[in-house]
Amino acid sequence: MSASFLGGRIEPREYQIEIFNTAREYNTLVVLPTGLGKTIIAAMVAEYILREKNEKVMFLAPTRPLVNQHLETFNTLLNPLPGEISAFTGDVDSEDRLLRWVTSKIIISTPQVAENDLKMGLYDISKFGLIIFDEAHRATGNYSYVEIATHFLEARKRLILGMTASPGADREKLDRITKSLGIERIVIKSENDPDVRKYVGGITLDVVKLELPSEIRDLVSQLRQTYSRIIDHLRNAGAINSSTVARSELAKKISDLANRARAGETKLFGLIPYISAAIRVDYLTEYLETQGIEIAGDYLKEIMNGNEKTLRKTASILQKIPEFVSFMDRMREIEKMNFENPKMLMALRLCEETVSKNPESRVIIFTHFRKTSDLLTDYLSSHSPLLRPIRFIGQSSRGSDSGIRQKDQDIILQKFRANIYNVLVATSVAEEGLDVPSTDLVIFFEPVPSEIRSIQRRGRTGRTHAGSVKILMYNGTRDAAYYYSSIRKENRMRSNIKNAASVDSQQAEPRKTGNPSLDDFIS
Repeated sequence: MSASFLGGRIEPREYQIEIFNTAREYNTLVVLPTGLGKTIIAAMVAEYILREKNEKVMFLAPTRPLVNQHLETFNTLLNPLPGEISAFTGDVDSEDRLLRWVTSKIIISTPQVAENDLKMGLYDISKFGLIIFDEAHRATGNYSYVEIATHFLEARKRLILGMTASPGADREKLDRITKSLGIERIVIKSENDPDVRKYVGGITLDVVKLELPSEIRDLVSQLRQTYSRIIDHLRNAGAINSSTVARSELAKKISDLANRARAGETKLFGLIPYISAAIRVDYLTEYLETQGIEIAGDYLKEIMNGNEKTLRKTASILQKIPEFVSFMDRMREIEKMNFENPKMLMALRLCEETVSKNPESRVIIFTHFRKTSDLLTDYLSSHSPLLRPIRFIGQSSRGSDSGIRQKDQDIILQKFRANIYNVLVATSVAEEGLDVPSTDLVIFFEPVPSEIRSIQRRGRTGRTHAGSVKILMYNGTRDAAYYYSSIRKENRMRSNIKNAASVDSQQAEPRKTGNPSLDDFIS
């Protein structure tokens, strides 16, 4: 490859060149924080395969917006001739894809389309010299990445590049990812590495600890008493053995009881509605502890007024529990009050502080629930002349809540970049898969227990200049449990990757033909 990377259109950073030198020789998993140029590395390796090896390249990305984003980037960086590069999503007709699989040198596609076309025989995977797997942490289980990589590795030993900001904390999952993709090298870089630090603006992270209002604490207490009564009933009936049962375990218990009931223990059918009721009370408690009275009130109405058979049974069980009756009475009283959500008030203050200091500042607020994003957008808009918030959610519709089409998502992001909107109130759709611009402030409306999602959220600031992350957390609630869970998982993830990447590179055999274990990797 010539010394002029990417035709001189961009000057790669030292760490990008270092990663490229590994990735052009070995099947490599690159773990690099959001905003530090994973796509540039991918383009460098792709150019090497195209120009030096004269072979085709496939670039897989999990969403349509990412496919279009990478298409734009590759067109800019590689300056291909007309027809050399094609992008495939479900919108492209299969007959058109059949021709372009043959004629194009670079295919950028969603994995589902690539897998389906492979099964239909629309292309020969052995014709490709490189496959790039974006968001490579998805390469487990039945996800299309696994099937495509398996066929590619079986066809002939060529080159694989996996890219992710976070492969997750589970060592077994990391092992499955590396095995699925035939990974021979792991390269991990962080914002603290000397060759990376000078390109990062830096992030300050603060946990903003709030006290749950006394009114909400009283409601939570009544719900916990309600939950305990249901669990005691299940334990006395022999359905469960413990007074503390995780929600996920309760969900599994439903199918277990159903199977036993069908096998002859018919009395167990009557216990299943109690498990459903316990799960819904637990969700209701979480909504109160992490979101506020508004979201909990909506969910309560859904339970009590729903027409589904399971909802009617849940409502019937709950209405017979004195603590729950008291809970509903108190909820009605509070909903009539002018009760201000402390998290919304804090989000308002943080946004105004940021914009007051610099009118060109932009803020992203992440919320887990769509309803919260709707309420928060309205709250910010009505309480501050400085803020110009816009709601940003996914494309799918949820009941009466219509999604935002990709075209409209692009328009919103363009206006956010142009500072027409200065606050983006977003659900998880902005964590991964969209070209969301860097911001001055990222607010977590609630902590998330996933280390992958936490890392992706934080990566929306501090890319080119100093940024700030604020995590809103109610003391002594599920908020705190989720926050510390994500910290533990992130520390475990870094430890796993560091251990995997610490083996001496000189001792590893190049281009192994089998699927290596994690302990064979080096950085």
